[in-house]
Amino acid sequence: MSNYVIEKTLNNNVIICTDENQHHEVVLIGKGIGFNKKKGMELSDSVMIDKVYKLEQKKDQDHYKALVEIADDNVLQTIIEAMDIITHADRTVVDKDLMVALTDHIIFAYKRIKQHQFIKNPFLIETKQLYSESYQIAVSVIEHLNKLLDIEIPEDEIGFIALHIASSKDDLSLHEVRLTNEIINKSILIMEHDLKYKIDTNSIQYQRFIRHIQFLIRRLQKGEIIQVNDEFGNMLKAHYPLCYNIAVKIIKMMQQHLDVEVYEAELIYLTLHINHFTQQNEKNTNV
Repeated sequence: MSNYVIEKTLNNNVIICTDENQHHEVVLIGKGIGFNKKKGMELSDSVMIDKVYKLEQKKDQDHYKALVEIADDNVLQTIIEAMDIITHADRTVVDKDLMVALTDHIIFAYKRIKQHQFIKNPFLIETKQLYSESYQIAVSVIEHLNKLLDIEIPEDEIGFIALHIASSKDDLSLHEVRLTNEIINKSILIMEHDLKYKIDTNSIQYQRFIRHIQFLIRRLQKGEIIQVNDEFGNMLKAHYPLCYNIAVKIIKMMQQHLDVEVYEAELIYLTLHINHFTQQNEKNTNV
């Protein structure tokens, strides 16, 4: 059993306490847990406590406190319930890391939407394809928020919340997730410019391509090297020069973003994926 001493009551649902057993600061969340509570009061484990979050970094503690103080009880309770939706749907989510990020995002997204200020998500399609499980969880979160807060949150925000969930469960930083999406987005723009047609983002080829880019980025960051037969590589260059040149451009762009060396074998596999797009486009054109 844990015993807590109240340091600060943030609102009726959230209090900051010191865990007397482990001697660190924690956030306790529960409906009505802060009602009539004062600094110095003691609490023990009870059914009133729904969540206990240990915010190990002081900057996270301070940031979370500041966020809670600017949010009304209804919004905060909705965020707490959204966290429950996420953690029940996926047990691999590191909820103590996600709690601050999700609270921050939803509070300010809610304020923006109420003021009719909307942000375009440039990586929505990539996020939906790359992190489909996180995206579906985010859909449930948005439906919950829309219902309880009586607002209409746009699909772009689903993508943003999905990124937060994905970065928490995949042990990736949000920066890494966004970087991957940016590289995929730029790769598609390069292909569309040189191939002179729009890539079908609903196609199987597109799904395969973005997964290839995702795993290519991971291989490059880990320093993993793959091999390819030189004769096969030379054949691809000769038969598909346009696709090969596009692959070169994409690889150069990736090198700039990741600051890593990319080997010839990666060009060959990327050329194959780009050629799949051209073959599918030829089939669609001849139908």
